[in-house]
Amino acid sequence: MGKDRGRGRRNHHSKPYNKSNWRGQKKERSQHNGNPRNRSAPQQKSTLLENQVGITEFTNADAPGFTGILKSRFSDFHVNEIDSEGHVLELNDSTVPKATVEAVDPEKLAEWRKELEEVTGPEVWKDIASLAQAKFDPKTEQKVEIDVSSLDKDKRTKIHQLVKQLYTGKLVSTTLGQPQEEQQVTVEEPAAIPVEEKKTIRIMRPKHGRGDNRWNFPGEYVTFLVHKTNIDTGEVASTLASRLNLRPSQVNYCGTKDKRAKTTQNFSIKRRSPESIINAARAIRNVFFGNFNFRSTTLKLGDLQGNRFRIALRHIAKERQADIEASLESLKERGFINYYGLQRFGNSASVPTYEVGVALLKRDYKLACELILKPRDTDIEFMRAIREEWWEKRDSAAAAAKFYGDKFIEKKLLDGLARFGETDYSSALRQIPRNMLMLYPHAYQSLIFNRIASRRIKEFGLKLIPGDLVYAEQSEAMEEDNQVEPLETEAAETDEELPDGVEEDVDAVALEEESVFKRKVRALSEEDIASGKYKLSDVVLPLPGHDITYPANECGAWYEEMMAEVGLSSELLKHKEKTYALGGAYRKMIIQPNDLKWSFRRYNTPEDTLIASDFELMKGIPITAEPSEEEAKYLALVLEFSLPTAAYATMLLRELFKQDTSTATQMQLEQEAMTKKEEKDTPIVQEIVVETAPEETVEPEKEVAEGQ
Repeated sequence: MGKDRGRGRRNHHSKPYNKSNWRGQKKERSQHNGNPRNRSAPQQKSTLLENQVGITEFTNADAPGFTGILKSRFSDFHVNEIDSEGHVLELNDSTVPKATVEAVDPEKLAEWRKELEEVTGPEVWKDIASLAQAKFDPKTEQKVEIDVSSLDKDKRTKIHQLVKQLYTGKLVSTTLGQPQEEQQVTVEEPAAIPVEEKKTIRIMRPKHGRGDNRWNFPGEYVTFLVHKTNIDTGEVASTLASRLNLRPSQVNYCGTKDKRAKTTQNFSIKRRSPESIINAARAIRNVFFGNFNFRSTTLKLGDLQGNRFRIALRHIAKERQADIEASLESLKERGFINYYGLQRFGNSASVPTYEVGVALLKRDYKLACELILKPRDTDIEFMRAIREEWWEKRDSAAAAAKFYGDKFIEKKLLDGLARFGETDYSSALRQIPRNMLMLYPHAYQSLIFNRIASRRIKEFGLKLIPGDLVYAEQSEAMEEDNQVEPLETEAAETDEELPDGVEEDVDAVALEEESVFKRKVRALSEEDIASGKYKLSDVVLPLPGHDITYPANECGAWYEEMMAEVGLSSELLKHKEKTYALGGAYRKMIIQPNDLKWSFRRYNTPEDTLIASDFELMKGIPITAEPSEEEAKYLALVLEFSLPTAAYATMLLRELFKQDTSTATQMQLEQEAMTKKEEKDTPIVQEIVVETAPEETVEPEKEVAEGQ
């Protein structure tokens, strides 16, 4: 406490001090002191803009756009996973199930004991009773062993049940099978029981602090909901795995969720009790677990239908409400273009991830390594220093030594260069898990998809044209976002997991099955279009690959034209190294959000909580009361909608805003909105003192999240 106070000194004008985030509070104070007119604009970094990754068109460019601030606070962006059965997952039960021993009737227990005494003898049960009453002695092995080689499984189970029922918490039992080489069998004294059938039940006092480890839950896998704030899904999984002595790949979930948000999703772990999971969760801040359940199979990536979003857009102009309503009605009717959002391409305009992907696909491994390690102004401070040192000295071992932990791709690559040699770029790249490495080529596929979608809408509008692709079977309409088993399995075996947003890929499909993927779609004819059975939201566009069907119209030729710009072609995507081969994928061109709802919400300060989280609803914690229309200073738009997996919520919002949703744009818009409001409310002749906002609301770095 004292340490935190010393480093984050309170201003006497500030609101209650929050020691958990003093860095942000200090930064906020330095920005807000003084006259708001003199406040300098935030430093702009070279972040990507939408038009740099092919995001240029709208489904209704004539609809009025408006300004709204996205993710002003974590509590403005909520994501709830929709499971494979269509249920929206909500954290609403904090009960921790206990292992239960089904009670057996005392008369039946007495009957079992009498039956077993005929085989084991009465003395054994006296020894067991004495062991249960004995004091714990760590220096001696306190146990009773029963030779049960002549007993069948049913009788052995009865012995275990008797121990559990009569001595719960005091004794534990387990069946041992003695290895053949440890048994002594002589000719003079032949074994009464065949060697391979020798079995023993060992009954012991449990070690101090431990109980019966026998699994007494109704399923092999325990599932539970994770509600998190401002933390990556992967970080939750890896921390949980570490605390439970598991590999990260043994903590399973259906897909990644946004970091800068309040999100709820399903996890599963094999044979770890809910109590141990809750204990492990105490090491993770801003994460709550609950809704425990059990099942016979694990969760896998892609085992979900989509996500439910609740989003508050702040600083809405009151006079624009009619225009906003018109934009929402247009979105509901026409949907939005299913672009890949900016998150797919990294946060740096100087080194977008698709450039690394092109280098990998062209087998220029030196360039790929240099791009990954190239300094950029969007880096956090410690990463910038590491990149700059490597760029100047090319000493990979020294640069790698500056990292704490092993979760960064840059660290894995530097370790590879240090291990295999500073010029063995191909081997060094293989130190990065394949599912993470393939995000770079997938980013290039995403760029091509965005450009094709934009050109398709620009040249042909919102109408079907002959040659457009649709799924051959209607039941396959949602398969675009599922991983093919080989790729999914590989992801599950690594320490890192694939995001939801990576589409169906056929990289690992056997050669003889390649034509199956091509037959998943078919081209529309004039007759199909005239029948009225199809609409634009049925159309899919391919992600480029060597085993894909392209549209049977002008759009099909655009793919080869765009790939030729960087010296690639569909044939070259086969790649000599299977690791980087791209088979292709299909993705819907237009998405119509399900259950789109909206409302307007008044508020007075940037710190007001506008949407209740799962945790707040479960605990009955009230959110900021809505002020009257006369008292309210600001207006927000609250949206609720559902999207399928791999669709980006920010692309839906872009259709409403009719403007860029990049980080830089959002920061600038919020700065302008706040300054404008303060100038309006501040008399020219009066100098005011601006109080520091509560610490947990200070979030200087805006991010636009992916809907996964």
